[in-house]
Amino acid sequence: MKIALILASILVMSSILAFSSARPAMAHAELVQGDVKIVAGWVNEPPVVGQINGIELTITRVSDNQPISNAVAQLEVSVKKGTPTKSLNFRPTEESGVYVADILPTQTGQYAVVMRGTISGQAIDGQIEIEDVEDTVALAFPPSTEGGISEEVLSQLQTVITDLSAQVDEANTSAEEARTAAASATEASADLRMAADRAYLFGMVGVGVGVAGIAIGVTALRREKI
Repeated sequence: MKIALILASILVMSSILAFSSARPAMAHAELVQGDVKIVAGWVNEPPVVGQINGIELTITRVSDNQPISNAVAQLEVSVKKGTPTKSLNFRPTEESGVYVADILPTQTGQYAVVMRGTISGQAIDGQIEIEDVEDTVALAFPPSTEGGISEEVLSQLQTVITDLSAQVDEANTSAEEARTAAASATEASADLRMAADRAYLFGMVGVGVGVAGIAIGVTALRREKI
């Protein structure tokens, strides 16, 4: 009985640990440089592609956890998606130390906030990866058959179309090569037929000449005997 209870306890603890490790990380992430801590994230979470949103910065001092006023005055901030970047214009909110910039995410996936400059004399140079932007399909309920095709499906269709186009081009090339080979074979066959006809003609002429020679020889012999 005790062994069964111990095993049950281990299973419960394992389930709790697995659930805890599977839980997603906090949507906001932070960057600490010197005595300055910057926390960045989306205003509306989860962020959805094609819907107006905003990126929020919360800037405080590490030493006393107090907000820093006018923190973005000497700070250049941009958002990056892959290689493309876009400069953002952050404005202060009613809450001290909190700044917001509007943005309309047009692609799903990972975004990053890039910062360079100074805050309260502290040099800042780094970036914070924020929560991935999701497709509307992930949140839509009930599923709709209207409103077009999702970006993911379009991407898959584009890949299929590209592959099919490549296969069609390859098939056309092979067909053209086969057509050229057939034409060459036909031409070669015609040349061989013509050569055979000439050889046959020359052979018949040779036979005729030979027969004529024999006939002339026989006639000459008869005349000699007479």
